[in-house]
Amino acid sequence: MGRLLFGIIIDRIRKMIEKFDEFIKMKLIIIYFRNEALIFRKKLIRINGKAVVNSNTKKRIKDYSKEKFGKKCFWPYLALYTEIRGEFLEGWIPYDFYRFYLLPKINPKPALYLADLKTLDYRLFGDFAVKPLFLYISGVFYNTDFEIQEPGELHSLLSNLNDKIVIKEEGGWGGRQVNIIHSSEFDGKSLNNRKNYVIQQYIKQYKVLNDLYPGSVNTFRITTFLKRDGSIVVKYVWLRFGSDGSKVVTDDGYYLFFSLDGKPESKIYDWKFGIEIGEKHKNTGYLFSDIKIPMFEEMLRCCVTAHKKVPYARLIGWDVCITEAGIPKLLEWNSNNPDLPSQDARFGPFWKEEINSEF
Repeated sequence: MGRLLFGIIIDRIRKMIEKFDEFIKMKLIIIYFRNEALIFRKKLIRINGKAVVNSNTKKRIKDYSKEKFGKKCFWPYLALYTEIRGEFLEGWIPYDFYRFYLLPKINPKPALYLADLKTLDYRLFGDFAVKPLFLYISGVFYNTDFEIQEPGELHSLLSNLNDKIVIKEEGGWGGRQVNIIHSSEFDGKSLNNRKNYVIQQYIKQYKVLNDLYPGSVNTFRITTFLKRDGSIVVKYVWLRFGSDGSKVVTDDGYYLFFSLDGKPESKIYDWKFGIEIGEKHKNTGYLFSDIKIPMFEEMLRCCVTAHKKVPYARLIGWDVCITEAGIPKLLEWNSNNPDLPSQDARFGPFWKEEINSEF
């Protein structure tokens, strides 16, 4: 009995230490992000040659932070947004509050794990998702029905394909852990049998997007939100594209914002600072205002329909390409961190109504 009681006490102490350790780690991460906001703001002030936030504006920002988010300490990102926009606007959600307080509530951990399981996407979303050629799970090759594929079957499939393929590592994000090779180069030996992969045929994209930049598959990020009444709305849309020889679109370049009726902004902006970059692609010279996507509304509908299948996460970012035939196809979805702050600063606030009614 004494040993059992001692074991229970030790287990509780261990859990308390783990919880405290997680608390300290989270505090340090939040401090890091707030410091990053201060650094970005200083850089932006140097770039612009002036500061928008004065003592009166800072007081207003801190008062807003206290009223809406319970503490004044969330002011650094709000001040950064103000420098980006040129004025302070109520309705913004500071990134540190969004990332570390709000998102864990509306997108709990099980939803994050589900989004990481890229090998399940075709099962979840059917033909809206790009159909894999095959899957690699726990060291075994499968087809989309999860039937084991023998080496001879894979060799035959890839030999007949004679085209580029995309190898995506499960758990990757932001265009990372993606490898593009010719089908004849694939032998499977380079795959880590402790990881899972999706192997897909390379997408030949819609002509307008290919003309914009042919080196990468250029993708739309559509963000949808599940409201408390069960309805799903599209919050915002932007286009990510490659440049300078890049083959994969990542989260650290530029973006082109679209209105919900499919009209693009005339200029692109930098991810970090929301700085205006230009009116045309620097490599192809394509004017961003000339981009017309006839299937834009259909693409948004597909994302709303897909969100209905995974109501475990209330906020989801969908990465969608458009095929040569004009069909929207899901490349991946993100519930871990589907938003970026500079878009809200530059084109928002997007969450003015939801701050009081939904969160």
